[in-house]
Amino acid sequence: MALSPFKLSFLATYLLVGAVVGVLIIHPLNLVVIWWELSRFSETAPNLLEFLSARLWLILLPRHLDVAVAYTFVGAIVGLTFGIFSRNYMRTSEAYRSLREEHTVLIPDLIRGGETDRVEFKSSLRWDMKEKRVNRGLEKVIAKTIAGFFNAEGGILLVGVDDDGGAVGLERDLSTLKNPDLDSFERTINDIVSKNLGGDLCPYIHTVFAKVDLKDVAMIIIRPAPRAVYLEEGKSSIFYVRSGNSTRQLDVREALSYAKTRWA
Repeated sequence: MALSPFKLSFLATYLLVGAVVGVLIIHPLNLVVIWWELSRFSETAPNLLEFLSARLWLILLPRHLDVAVAYTFVGAIVGLTFGIFSRNYMRTSEAYRSLREEHTVLIPDLIRGGETDRVEFKSSLRWDMKEKRVNRGLEKVIAKTIAGFFNAEGGILLVGVDDDGGAVGLERDLSTLKNPDLDSFERTINDIVSKNLGGDLCPYIHTVFAKVDLKDVAMIIIRPAPRAVYLEEGKSSIFYVRSGNSTRQLDVREALSYAKTRWA
């Protein structure tokens, strides 16, 4: 497949910049390494600046053309590799940003649709609305809900929304964090999953935020887990699964039967 003029220009630019870097940066750095090796084993090693000035100009002589070509080639490869990596990174970042924006737009519609087998509301992450204090036991409730979605077909957990679909926000939860910002909130969610369900499951959740009625709301997008997920409660491992608009605990027999079907 033929490359577009833009791609050809992109490749040529990074090749050229890389070639210049190879001659003007990589070559001198390599000479510094050589000088350092010589100075370790010789008491008569020349001054670094004298050593560099005596050898850098040699690259301009015809008999040292192969050296110039070698550093130009190395630099061009480095430049091209960096260019491809940076371009892919920017494209991935842009796609990720667009995906976050698309998900954010969905939050008000999900709230209006109410709780379903794929959507659950939670008022808070760890702040007890009734007792007006931090209640770490609520983190287990969050873990339980996420486990249910993991073991089913995935789903969405909205935090900062009460049972009636009213936005209560994340302000109280944020005030309990060492760094009261949304990034810390997202890390706390990952910590809850890692601690209670398993660190290998963190890549299967994704958190985005949106303003609803001028209040922050978190949307935790949960993909189906690749394995059976158990919540550790005391000395017991409890299996939860999403059923209708609630999360149900299965006994051992039910859990084994369900797992055979779900992960067959």
